[in-house]
Amino acid sequence: MASVTINNHPMTYVESGQSNPRTLVLLSGWAQDDRLFKNLAPILAKDFHVVCPNYRGHDAEQTLHGDFTAADLVDDVEAFIKAKALPDVHFVSTSHGCWVNIDLCERMKINRTVVIDWLMQPHDGFFQQLKDGQDPDRYKIGRQSFFDEWVEATDNADVINHIRNEMAWFKGEMWMRACREIEKAYRQWNSPLDRMKAVPFPLQVAHIYSQPLSEDYRKFQLDFSAKNPWFQPVHIKGRTHFPTLESPGPVADAIRGFYAAS
Repeated sequence: MASVTINNHPMTYVESGQSNPRTLVLLSGWAQDDRLFKNLAPILAKDFHVVCPNYRGHDAEQTLHGDFTAADLVDDVEAFIKAKALPDVHFVSTSHGCWVNIDLCERMKINRTVVIDWLMQPHDGFFQQLKDGQDPDRYKIGRQSFFDEWVEATDNADVINHIRNEMAWFKGEMWMRACREIEKAYRQWNSPLDRMKAVPFPLQVAHIYSQPLSEDYRKFQLDFSAKNPWFQPVHIKGRTHFPTLESPGPVADAIRGFYAAS
């Protein structure tokens, strides 16, 4: 695990495939770190220079210097890329790290990106989970409701470990911050689709996902793609919100295919 100081905070990171000319920066969601990509990164490193930076406050010591927002994460990742002088950068992000991804694409004029299992249709129950997650007296209830939802359909050991140990390792302070920033993004943009449509230049997006499992959700995305061909949904057969852990081979194939077309 390497580390560099960015905006007065440590950013730890892992990288592989350094001999490859094209760089993929893999961005996790909140209260996650590079362990989310432990199965995916080695596969991608056969074809890409793969870098997995950990957001501020997500290092091994959970080093914090006051509060911060998703906008600070955008600033940090951009500064990290400049500090590392990474060439030909593109992003792969998961869950609500995708808000950071799209902001970075807009700022850095990157016209292709991959988002993984980003909730395209928020629902009332989701907002209640976020509300509970911001309450110091109820955040454990809100967090557990997410955890229960994510493990109920799987016996995958990597996924279960990631939720019960790796995500649960983060302190309540981080979880409450995450729920605040996620809700703020949905309240501002209504949905990720509206956020991506607002980018002021043509942006090609591949959405690789497994959950939600309903056929209606798949049809919704296909119907949107038919009218907005810049958006390419790629359904991966799986049972969880974590295809990078559950289905790393198919995810890597989809990423390779998407970037090979550029």
